[in-house]
Amino acid sequence: MAEQVGEALQAELNLVAAKLEETVAGLPDGLAQFVRSEVADRQVLAGVVLASAVPENDSAEDESRRVSLASALELLQIALNIHRLLLKPKQTGSIDSFLLGGTILAGDYCFSRAAVLAARTNHPRVVAIFAELLQELSQSNLRRVIVSESPCRDSAGVNERESLFHSGASAGVLLAGLDEEDRKAVISYAVCLGRRRPQDGTGAPGGPAGETLDKMPQRQRERWRALASIL
Repeated sequence: MAEQVGEALQAELNLVAAKLEETVAGLPDGLAQFVRSEVADRQVLAGVVLASAVPENDSAEDESRRVSLASALELLQIALNIHRLLLKPKQTGSIDSFLLGGTILAGDYCFSRAAVLAARTNHPRVVAIFAELLQELSQSNLRRVIVSESPCRDSAGVNERESLFHSGASAGVLLAGLDEEDRKAVISYAVCLGRRRPQDGTGAPGGPAGETLDKMPQRQRERWRALASIL
């Protein structure tokens, strides 16, 4: 049973990877290569969504919606990484105008495609979570630049990884149709993992809180365990 769950999850991760490549292929060669360099070797964030979003009675439509959501979050993360390059004043001063324009174009393109994929879930509350996450992290990046240039650097920034995992799980459990208690158990586990996992995404996504995992619905519990064994 565990092997079947792992195979199903890996198949969906492969679908996410294919969607990312399809999106990147829509760019000119130079920009496409630039964006590919920002694609993570392992789509852990996508795995968080896919582990959270499976309903008790799964269908092909359910799978398509969670793959779209997982792809949207991965693209959002890529776009944030690209645009963060523009928030380093010392660095951007040495970048020629062509490269600067290309960086802006690549980041904006990923943002727009991520929004399209989020909308394909056909779930207004999921789209709202995506929009709120984008706003939160964009504002955080701007605040980080302001604080870095200020003589008084005492402003605590947002933990981007934690926010991404929280929103990914929050949107995922809505697609899964879980009740409030089950939603809290899944989201709590994802947030704890995001807080513990390094920003660069290295290290296996092992269980940060076994007791929280035990409180999850069976489908989510099986998928989280499979995720830990795959990545």
